[in-house]
Amino acid sequence: MTHEELVGSLTYLRLSGMKREYAELARIAGRDNKTYEQYLSLLVEKELTSRQEAKIKRLLKEARLPFIKDLESYDYSGVKGITAREVNRLATGEFLRKAQNVVFYGTFGVGKTHLAIALAKALCERKYRCLFIGTSALIEGLLDAKNKLSIAAMWKKLDTYDLIVCDELGYLPQTKEGADLFFQFIAHRYERKSLLITTNLTYSEWDKVFLNATTTAAAVDRIIHRCETFNIASDSWRRKEAIKATKKEESSKE
Repeated sequence: MTHEELVGSLTYLRLSGMKREYAELARIAGRDNKTYEQYLSLLVEKELTSRQEAKIKRLLKEARLPFIKDLESYDYSGVKGITAREVNRLATGEFLRKAQNVVFYGTFGVGKTHLAIALAKALCERKYRCLFIGTSALIEGLLDAKNKLSIAAMWKKLDTYDLIVCDELGYLPQTKEGADLFFQFIAHRYERKSLLITTNLTYSEWDKVFLNATTTAAAVDRIIHRCETFNIASDSWRRKEAIKATKKEESSKE
């Protein structure tokens, strides 16, 4: 088999990692007197690594993260209600395997969305399928699907995600129809798949989302049944960043 034929065959078999590395690995194997089996093992290892990297890249794209944040980039100094140890435990994905929920509650600027994005990224890197979406955008999507008579297909699509991050619950008002669909969404995932919700509303204030006491109680009951709630408190990170920038600017003028 000629070089061109070999490359063509590897392309046909979708062995992109092997195609990219086989020549260099052959040179190294010859230099180090490796056996055919050792050379093949190196090729297979490269192919597996290539596929894993491609899968993670695909999962991160599908997750629709608005921007990339790492768990290490969150500043826990002065933060109460959550620790790096607890977040790293969540990042193992154990709560997903148990179909549990997570709620990040706190006032504006404590980094709830930052943590949610970083956690979703970490879970994608562990091969879990995640979706990050604003709660209002999710409800709009459900309303659109219902109007187009495709709500069943929407439920099926959402079922493919191990975790759905519903960001900023309660930031925008909803119609009764939208609130009812969001309740159906919660009920549909109950004890089957996980949710991560960020919100500045206490559970007693969720009636602002679901618009009546009965639906609110039913929704909260399903969320908290198998859930970890983190009441995050700290100074606004935006304020802290502004103070740092001001100090840096003043220092440069001295």
